[in-house]
Amino acid sequence: MNGRLNLSTVFDGVKTVTDNLYFAPPFKVYSPFYDENGWARYISMCSSAGVLAGDENEIKLFVGENCKVIFTDQGYQKLFNTNGGVSRQSIKLVVRKGGNLCYMPHPIMTFTGCEHISSGKVSIAESSVLVFSEIYCCGRTAMGEEFGLKSFRSRTVITIDGRADFIDNTLIDPAALPIRQKGFFEGFTHTGFMYIHTPDADLSDSIYESCDLSDKNAVTMCATHTERGIAIRSLGRSGEEIYDLFCGIADMVKKAE
Repeated sequence: MNGRLNLSTVFDGVKTVTDNLYFAPPFKVYSPFYDENGWARYISMCSSAGVLAGDENEIKLFVGENCKVIFTDQGYQKLFNTNGGVSRQSIKLVVRKGGNLCYMPHPIMTFTGCEHISSGKVSIAESSVLVFSEIYCCGRTAMGEEFGLKSFRSRTVITIDGRADFIDNTLIDPAALPIRQKGFFEGFTHTGFMYIHTPDADLSDSIYESCDLSDKNAVTMCATHTERGIAIRSLGRSGEEIYDLFCGIADMVKKAE
């Protein structure tokens, strides 16, 4: 199945509104909900149980000037056994001058035998605010499927005014890499990254300092300054715990804007 989701927003002088919306199965998007700070929350729904071999999904978001957009989904994205095939997903996000985007889908769950390739291109302006995260689960650990996937590859490039500020390359390939040894997952089973850009230097410093408050027994997290943003990497034993931690950081940004 080749799912398509195209969404663009504009600011009508009062709030963020939908400018154009198109989706094709399995995607579906309802009208946005608004919070007390004026953020428009769009939730992507999926009519299929998960991603199968041969599926190629595409998501495109265009956030207009002065818009405030939260984009998330209804739950875990499941990558099923591709039985020798491959599933793919591409993401393109564009945030105009003064626009704000919080892109936080739920964790990605890999099933035994899945092979998946994902690519993301994010383009923002220096005056934009961006919160972007992706979380990967090594499999259904309760079902004994820890690192049972064939391979998972994701590459995300984030540019500011056309210049790359952060590139994430995630490759989970248990057959080719010693995943369980030191230098990889360090005994953890879930990983995620988060990137934050805000023109507010004080807020950026507060976010960076907050990354030392993670629970070392459940979730470990480290942060680094890029040229103009903050990159965060987390390891844990639960996708939900990492997601909740990232949501707490995202709330700091949303409440400040």
